[in-house]
Parts: sequence; C-alpha cells; structure tokens
Amino acid sequence: AIKASGGKPVSIQVKIVNDAASVAELKAVLAAAQVISFDTETTSTNEMEAELVGISLATEVGTGWYIPVGHRSGVNLPLAQALEVLSGPMTDPNIPKVGHNLKYDYMILARNGLRAYPLAFDTMIAEWVQDPNSRNLGLKNLANIRLGDEMTHIEDLIGSDKKNQITMDEVAIELVAPYAAADAETCLRLKADLEPGIARDHLEKVFNEVEMPLISVLAEMELKGVLLDVPFFSQFAKEINQSLAQLESKIYQLAGKVFNINSTQQLSDVLFKNLSLTPPDRNKKTASGHFSTSAEVLEAMKGQHEVVDLVLEQRELAKLRSTYVEALPQAIDPTSGRVHTSFSQTGSVTGRLSSNNPNLQNIPVKSEIGRKVRNGFIAAPGHVLLSVDYSQVELRLAAVMAKDIFLLDAFRKGQDIHAATAAAIERVDIKDVTKDMRRNAKAVNFGLMYGMSAFGLTRNTDLTLAESENFVKRYFEQLPGVKQYIEDTKKLAASQGFVTTLLGRRRYFPALRGMMNAQMRAREEREAINSPIQGTAADIMKLAMIKLPPALIHAGLKSKILLQVHDELLLECPAEELEKAREVVQQVMENAYPLEIPLETEARSGINWGEIQVMPR
Repeated sequence: AIKASGGKPVSIQVKIVNDAASVAELKAVLAAAQVISFDTETTSTNEMEAELVGISLATEVGTGWYIPVGHRSGVNLPLAQALEVLSGPMTDPNIPKVGHNLKYDYMILARNGLRAYPLAFDTMIAEWVQDPNSRNLGLKNLANIRLGDEMTHIEDLIGSDKKNQITMDEVAIELVAPYAAADAETCLRLKADLEPGIARDHLEKVFNEVEMPLISVLAEMELKGVLLDVPFFSQFAKEINQSLAQLESKIYQLAGKVFNINSTQQLSDVLFKNLSLTPPDRNKKTASGHFSTSAEVLEAMKGQHEVVDLVLEQRELAKLRSTYVEALPQAIDPTSGRVHTSFSQTGSVTGRLSSNNPNLQNIPVKSEIGRKVRNGFIAAPGHVLLSVDYSQVELRLAAVMAKDIFLLDAFRKGQDIHAATAAAIERVDIKDVTKDMRRNAKAVNFGLMYGMSAFGLTRNTDLTLAESENFVKRYFEQLPGVKQYIEDTKKLAASQGFVTTLLGRRRYFPALRGMMNAQMRAREEREAINSPIQGTAADIMKLAMIKLPPALIHAGLKSKILLQVHDELLLECPAEELEKAREVVQQVMENAYPLEIPLETEARSGINWGEIQVMPR
C-alpha cells in the first residue's frame, strides 16, 4: 500500500522492470494492451532540462509497472533497452495512450527518441474542459476530489525544504516504484470517472478534436524553440541604460533633489508634497499613509507636470529591461541555443493558450521601444520567419453568432468593417467617412463585444456622454442582430449558468444565477457576451495549429511552427520554401473551420520578428 496522510490509501500491485524475466512479462502485457497509461519520473519540472529517471505504465486497474532507467543506486534497465521494449506499443495507432499533463511526458520521451502516439486522454485536460475554473488540475488533488484517494506527494520522497531537496534519481528504486506506478494506474481510474461528464456536457468535439490532438503540436513547438539575437539584446540593454540615466537625471532636476524613484514613499513625497500635485483620488493611500503612485494613478495625472510623464517613461523602460532585454537571453537553453517557452492549454477560462517560462505572448506592442524587443527574435541562417495572423477574427465571429445582416454583408463584400459601420451610423456614403467617424465606429465595434456601455465609449473616444448614448442607440438601430445577441446571451448565461463556443466549449457563470451587486453582475455579463466569441476564436486557432503540421509535410515542406500569439502564428521556414509555406499556412488557417463568411489572414515575413514585411498574395 502507498503511504497516505489520511483518506483512502491507494493499494495496487507494483512490478519493477529491471531484469530479463520482468522485461519479458511487460512485453507480453503491452502486446495485449487495450490502453496504455504512462508517466515519467525525472530530475526537474523543466521539460528541456529534465533527465529521465524512470517510466511507469499501467494497462489495467490494480497493477502498475515501473522501469528504472536513471537511478543513482540499485539496478536500472539500460535506457536503450527500455525504449526498445516500449517503441512498438507506445507508437501503435490502435492503442490509445492515457496520462496526466501528457505534454510533459511526451516531451521527456521525445527528447529520448520516442514519440508516444496517439495521445487519447489527458486527465488534467479532461477536468479543465469540464470545469475551466477547476482548482484540482494537479493529479494528487484530482484523485482526492474525484476518487477519494490520498496519494503520496512528491515531497514525501524528495523533501519539501527547497534548500535541502534531493532529486528523483537520488531516491531508492523501491521507494519510487510504488509512487510512480500509482501515478500511471490512477489515470486509468480517473479516465473512467471523467469520461461520462464529457459526454453529458457535449464536450466530445472540444476534447477529442481540439484539445487532445493539440498536445503533441504544442510539445513539438516547445521542443523546437525560437532563436534569439544575443548581441542585439546586449546592445539594446546599453541603449536602455543610457536612456534611463538621462531620464533619471531629468527627473531629479525637475524634482529639485535626488531620490529613489522606485520607492513609493519617496516618489509620493516628491509629487504630492514638494511639487504639490493633486492626486486623482484623495482617499487612495498606501498602508504607510502616503498617496498611491501606482501606474493607474500616474496615468490619470498625465499632463499635470512633466515629471509624471517622465516617471511613467522611466518605469516602462525599467520593466522592459528587466522583463525582456535582460531576462530573455538568460532563458536560452545551453544545449539547443534557443528559448523554449512552455504553452499551457489550461491557463485560461476562455480556451486561449497561455505561455510562461518565459512568457512570449505578452511581448509589448503598444510602444515603439517595446516593439523593438521583437527585433531580437530571429530566423536561423538560411531561414526566414513567417508570421500569419487572422484579420478581425473576433469581429467576424461576432457577425456570425449575432447573425447580423449588416455585418455579414459588409464582410462578404470585403469592406473596411469600421468604415462601413461608421457610414451606416452617420448615414453617409462610405467614401465620405472621416478618420474620427471610423475611430468611433471601431471603438463601438470592439467595445460591444466586451459589453461596453455608452459611458465606456466616452472613455475611449472624444465623444461626450450624450453623444455616446446617441451613437450607441443609432448603432443598435443599424445592427439589430448585435443587440439581440447581447440580450439573448445575457439571458442564457443567467438561466443556464454557462455559455458555449460554436464548438461547444463551455464557460460557467454561476454567480449570474444568484444575487449579486450591480457592478459584479455587469462584469460577469460582459464576460458572458465575449466568451463565446473569444473562445471560438481560440478554438479555430487551435484547429488551424492541428491541421498545419500534416499539411506542411504533405506539401513536402520543412517549415515549423515556433509560436502562437493571440491571432498570430509564427513559423521558421527555409528561405527557398517561404512562398509555398505562406500559401499552405494561409490556406489552412482560412479554412480551419467553416463559417458563412470568409476568414481572412495576412502574411508577413523577414529575418527578425520585429521587422517582418507584408507579403502580397
């Protein structure tokens, strides 16, 4: 039995595979397997650094197998022999593979030359698809909540004190075997528990056709990694340091003294005592009794005094330097010479992917200096970067979901959607639409997908409240389908407690069914209006990512996807196949999911990500 700290201990038969007899027995079991659940034990949680210590397997409930391959003591099975035993069954298309957070284990085995296929059921993703807000995505928690099992935690083997923690290869095989075997076996029982919910909530399409096939696509992207221009970053760091020094001396000059700009208290004293500036909210004080100097406060004070704008600029540069310019080169993997981000499928409630270690999805694009960071992402010699992104995908989906005749018609005609909307609201010909008219229409088009009010519109445009109210009223007169969609979605979210994407992905809003304050209700309603749109956009992008690698191979191309950022895919292509790759990528992305209006994309290419140029079709 496995040690438990309460609850029901997990009791299974554990077989260690490290001699001729156990190898023969495992071979026979795998040959007859209907399903294989697998897990890896390693020396690190970082997929690119981790060394393989052992592999655990289960083909039926009640029994788990453990193959030690990298323990420092005891009898290991040579890794080459272990991979030889596994390669047939682990790549057999007729044997579904099961696990928890399979992307990790897939990458560990792939780095050792074995690519498991097909990945059929990931218990972590199955839980998340059913409840995007789930707090139980870890295997031990999930087993506890769903099966009532109290599993051994890894800290029980390697220690919980970070300073004195050992790695898994230092733990005796006899201790790791039951722990590892239970991980694999538990996934089989969790699968049986999770499957009915996926069918009950009609989530089969999202789970089987989107999330599961995406795992190996993301894993391959992470394994490939992206190349950085290290000399560029060190030069950029020097430039930022010079700019910061100039900014800081200017700030001291205006403040009439030298102080620590990064100290909230000292900055607060300079702004509100020495310079007698007015805080936007006199009630907003920090615990130390000083007026707040948060970004929000300083943004609201812009224009009051030159020093405010300079401090904001100084903060932006300092953040840019620490978060990207200095940190990115440090994230380069010494073996591959590339940066390998980690994509998370379960990192958002809408279905969008998130990226971390490092986060390559939030590289700044708003300021010119921030955009420059992208110049440091480069293609390998003889290659170019190809970026293809969806054009106004969320607006197109809003038109489809709202069944709005005006929007659908404008998209079919290939019109500039914001100019067409402005023309309809202002009752002028499309060629007479001014920049201001178009800007206001654009603010409403995007804003309404997030449930923006007339008050919200005044904050995003030069319109007064009365003008905004009038503008929104005329907008809804011209686009009644959008108004109907908003009303229907609010009602639906309140009555059933969830909304769905076109592919059936759910997002729950339980609070809308109960009593809540107006502000919270408004926020939940805004999210309910936007979730089906944003979630469908995420689903379509994922479908494109799944279809792209086989399409590129089919076309005889060597191009590879490196990154996915919002509505954009970034690929690295051998220079000579750029044009063909562009054709394939645009074709796949535009036809990833059938809609009644076309999905459009724009392609750009170049030797670095920052200076990519539009490619004509």
